[in-house]
Amino acid sequence: MAVYRYRARSGSGELIIGQLEAENDKEALKALQDRGLFVVALRGGGALPITFRPGVRLNRVKKQDLSDFFRQLATMLGAGIPIVRALELLANQTEKRPMRQSIERILESLREGSTFHEALERQHGFFPPVVVHSVEAAEVSGSLENTLEQLAEHLARDHELEERIKSTLAYPAVIVTLTVAVLAVLLFWVMPTFQNVMNSLGVPLPLATRVVLQVGLGLRRWWYLLMALFAGLALWAERSLKSENVRRKVDELLLKLPVFGNLHRKAVMSRFSRTLGTLLVSGVSVVEAMEITARTVGNRVVGEIILQARENLREGRSIAETLGASGLFPDMVIAMIAVGEESGALDSLLAKVTAFYEQELQEGVRRLSSMLEPVLIVVLGAAVGFIVISILLPYFQIIGNMG
Repeated sequence: MAVYRYRARSGSGELIIGQLEAENDKEALKALQDRGLFVVALRGGGALPITFRPGVRLNRVKKQDLSDFFRQLATMLGAGIPIVRALELLANQTEKRPMRQSIERILESLREGSTFHEALERQHGFFPPVVVHSVEAAEVSGSLENTLEQLAEHLARDHELEERIKSTLAYPAVIVTLTVAVLAVLLFWVMPTFQNVMNSLGVPLPLATRVVLQVGLGLRRWWYLLMALFAGLALWAERSLKSENVRRKVDELLLKLPVFGNLHRKAVMSRFSRTLGTLLVSGVSVVEAMEITARTVGNRVVGEIILQARENLREGRSIAETLGASGLFPDMVIAMIAVGEESGALDSLLAKVTAFYEQELQEGVRRLSSMLEPVLIVVLGAAVGFIVISILLPYFQIIGNMG
């Protein structure tokens, strides 16, 4: 068997680099795709490197654009328009280039004889796994129109939640940015002028003023070293996070952090219930839906628990039993899943869990923002105030000496 090195992206868009053994290029590619990975490059086995250039990545297209695409396609299919003709119309009227190019590639695949879900899967990361597998199940059951509507709603709600979180955190970010800009102006431009004036007057400077002057001097003199240090730390962090062990430890830490850990847990629960519920409604089997959800839930520790629950499910044990034993899933979620398994209405109960945690997450982010704002204002205001006072102190001394 030959050893192949690969670069691939997970359903969440994360870049994964690794190697595997396979008989040939085809088997290596199939093995990676079976893991739910979208292969970017494959090299090894004495063959020339195989490189996949999908043209666009998922993170370059908003989920709202994907939602609009599926909703429009569902509407056309409901009106009796064949899927190829519907895609041709959408390609002609879509203004955003990445989306138009993807539709054109889907059309090309369909004309070559591929099914719709195969055409979506060939986009290598443009469409998330929940979309591909839901469409595959819908093609088997003949419910493509309804499934596309559900996917549109799923992506729209996901996008709306992300935008609300971003807008809530925007104000603290603006405060920090403006304060840093003010500090930079004071240290890089105001303080040198002030120092020249004080030196010309021969005024002895207070300790606070000398400290600020030395800090400003150090930043002006060694700013490029600081920039290189930050760039190096960023590069080190980026490379470290490519390691599965490191990413797992980070995910484990995220669940334990005070305040932020609680928010992260709510986000994971929301994504878990929404993704699993969407897949089940679309007709995907529970076992397969659990596997897809584990890959897209956004936390490796929780994902491992979901995969364990999938294996236990195959052995006849319930999902709720495994998830409850982990201690990571809230009692309310476990109770809802248990009732859903007993009643056969797991998808509808998961929808209620999703609605609950989306509301909890939004409220949690709003509360966090309201707590951060006064803290940031006090801390950053104190920093600016200290510099301003250090500038004024020598003038107070001069005035006092004149008196």
